[in-house]
Amino acid sequence: MTRAVGAALAPQRVPPSSLARLARTRAAPEDLALLRRALHSRRLVLLKSLLTRLERQPDAVPARTRERFEAHWRLLERAEARHAPSVRDTLDYPSVGTWLARALAAPAGPALARELDHFGAVGAAAALRSGAGFTVELATPTGTLALPGIGLLETGRPLVRLTARSRTARLTGPGGRAAVLLRSAGRVAGAGRGWHGLRRLPGGDALLDDLDPYRAPPGGVGRAALPPAGRDGTGARRWTSRWRAALALLRATDPHRAAETTALLRCLVPVAGPPDDPGLKVSATFRAAPGAVLATLPPTAADLAEVLVHETQHSKLAVLHDLLPLHTAGPDALHKVAWRPDPRPLAGVLQGTYAHLALADFWGRAAHGPALPPAARREAAERRDSYRRQVAEAVPILLESIELTPAGREFAGGMERLLATLGRAGRLPSASGE
Repeated sequence: MTRAVGAALAPQRVPPSSLARLARTRAAPEDLALLRRALHSRRLVLLKSLLTRLERQPDAVPARTRERFEAHWRLLERAEARHAPSVRDTLDYPSVGTWLARALAAPAGPALARELDHFGAVGAAAALRSGAGFTVELATPTGTLALPGIGLLETGRPLVRLTARSRTARLTGPGGRAAVLLRSAGRVAGAGRGWHGLRRLPGGDALLDDLDPYRAPPGGVGRAALPPAGRDGTGARRWTSRWRAALALLRATDPHRAAETTALLRCLVPVAGPPDDPGLKVSATFRAAPGAVLATLPPTAADLAEVLVHETQHSKLAVLHDLLPLHTAGPDALHKVAWRPDPRPLAGVLQGTYAHLALADFWGRAAHGPALPPAARREAAERRDSYRRQVAEAVPILLESIELTPAGREFAGGMERLLATLGRAGRLPSASGE
């Protein structure tokens, strides 16, 4: 981990060609690889920040908590030495980003100690996927153990021992064996009393995450502060069916954007809609956890396809802005936009403009392609025109802002050029987006 953190601290350059393609909302494979490297670098830097805090504040947590953290750090280092891609995939899982943000913000004392206990689950998940042999004790003060990207064990006990050997691992608590995990090619599946595994969505590597306690921020999702849905209220079959149809629509109408979505999306997190407004539609992506789409179940496959395109842009822009700052704006809400009733800060204008520009492009391709029947193409054209009007009103706000960095001005100019190629009648750019 020491070498990996050192590499993460080295500056990364965004080539002008990558910035231009990203501004036009259609990333090339090398651009996606750049974003993935940038995300991993940030995770390593945040982990280093957590370690540094413990070194500088030795009394921030009890000695036993600190000792466990150091032991789990060594486990992560052994896993990385055995199979670094497994560690990378685990650390980059969206819920790990949410946990890191909470751990870094936690005040010294019991709150920080509770967050540090989860680091053992992160290290164990990485080690399990790496194929390493190990034994580790994991604190489970809530009676559950959540392994990011794998699943959750309900034990009702404050401590679990995880012993991994060859292709299997055992999770045991006081009173006997609780569950058995099987390891193969970087994937882990389990069975036994209290074990619940994450379900993989068809057609890719994304997961339906209705288990991880860090899958959503503690304040909830959207202005209504909606909580994530629990497994009993997820409606997994409906999500799987809707996902399959949405992915088929994306692949039929815009294969490039479908590939981009499946490359960046790590999980869908179902959100519980309010009982008094079952038709409320909410979706979100959080800066600390790019690659996760949190949403209430969209009513149609077209609506879910739209959510996936929209939120993928938020993930891309969140990672890009961390790598290459696009603005220096504060949180003050100053700007009126077509898609929200409340004024937005410049960061919100940029995010919304980028997402809606991608939707205008996507629905334009759907309207002119042969994959949809005539009625669906007419609906796609209406969606395209609506999003294009929204973007046309917002782009001047960005271009006139003094809060954009030079890279941000270049990025906004690229968005303006894509908007011009779409045209009022929905004329399409080339398939490459150039």
